[in-house]
Amino acid sequence: MLKTVDVGLMANHLSVHNSVIKKLERYASGTQNQQLIMILEQQAGLMKNHTTVMNNLLNPNQNTQVSLPPIPEVKSHSHANYTPVGLEDKDIAIDAHLTAMAMSNDNFTSALNMKDPQIKKIHIEMALQQSHIADQLDMLAQQNGWMSHPNATAMEQTNAQ
Repeated sequence: MLKTVDVGLMANHLSVHNSVIKKLERYASGTQNQQLIMILEQQAGLMKNHTTVMNNLLNPNQNTQVSLPPIPEVKSHSHANYTPVGLEDKDIAIDAHLTAMAMSNDNFTSALNMKDPQIKKIHIEMALQQSHIADQLDMLAQQNGWMSHPNATAMEQTNAQ
């Protein structure tokens, strides 16, 4: 049987996941940027995987080992049902980036509090997957000039010592 803390943390995660998945799918249908669509669909797909895995972990009748699938592969395609959402690609990418970072942080912080070793390990893996998506969105945002990370000068680095 699972510890109450593990059940509570996963129940909290599940309540958020469906809303975030809907948002990401709406964002993917609201842009024509192929690279952004692919990342958003990967992000939504991995969150669907996370939902399935958590439901399996919560199932008291689950008899087989539960594992986290890798980040889903997404084929390049355009949405036939393009529906503008009133946001620029920059806004979509930055919000999706912040969402991935928040989900990664939440999964990692939750893992620190979890008691079951398998559940803890899976949530650390979930955090790493979300971090990978955040990195992809960060790279896309930098390539398009939507976000920048200036380098520190030698003097700034020295002054920080």
